[in-house]
Amino acid sequence: MTNNRLVLDLMTAERAMRRWIDARSGGSGIGAAGAGVLFYLAKHDNALVGDVSAALHASPSGISGLVSRLEKGGFVAKKPDAGDARAVRLSLTPRGREAVVTAKAVTRELNAELAEGFTEGELDVVARWLGQITQRLT
Repeated sequence: MTNNRLVLDLMTAERAMRRWIDARSGGSGIGAAGAGVLFYLAKHDNALVGDVSAALHASPSGISGLVSRLEKGGFVAKKPDAGDARAVRLSLTPRGREAVVTAKAVTRELNAELAEGFTEGELDVVARWLGQITQRLT
């Protein structure tokens, strides 16, 4: 493979993974991006929207629309921050907690699919490469 295809190949793989996840979302409408929000909130309940956005490397406008969809779907609840009325905090609802369980199962399945045919050493190199991309470009 030549290096001039890395960007295209990476973008194509990312879209394929999103489609794979979306197809297994059980009609919830959560999708890959929504699952990222739910995973973050499962570990950081009552988080500021800005913290969620930063953790997911999302734009303010992108996270705003995503959070609105998750709220309308009953997965998250929004409330103003007690210390700063301009800031908004997010929490998982009971439906959101159930969705986290499902999303984790889907993620385990996808990770197994992605790892098939590769050694642990090869996967370590891929993980290091992807981490380096994230560090260099953010």
